[in-house]
Amino acid sequence: MSKWETQEEASKFVAFGKEKAKENSYVVEEGQVLEGVIEQIKDSDKGYKKIYQIRTKGVEEALIVLGNVDLNNKLGYGNTAVPRVVEGDEVRIKFTGMKATKKGKSMYTFEVSVRRA
Repeated sequence: MSKWETQEEASKFVAFGKEKAKENSYVVEEGQVLEGVIEQIKDSDKGYKKIYQIRTKGVEEALIVLGNVDLNNKLGYGNTAVPRVVEGDEVRIKFTGMKATKKGKSMYTFEVSVRRA
């Protein structure tokens, strides 16, 4: 009799501008673009509004992007009037670096383009 095996898709977490990312991470440096199709959008209970699963060319695993304030706003899930992306939309996310907030913290910033499904 064979043993039970867990069924799950291989994935990598996207690390924006992280020099020392974990082994299962896909690093996107400042100025680089992440382009692909949104496969899933999930709610998060870890302090992020959304978690985006993106399929890109040239990367075997699905990429998991944790939505931060700027990215959620530009993908339509923040406090803005931007139309929401949906599963099947193509996205182009350019990591433009970090900037200081009014509270003196650092914030990730992005340029986002969308091609609707």
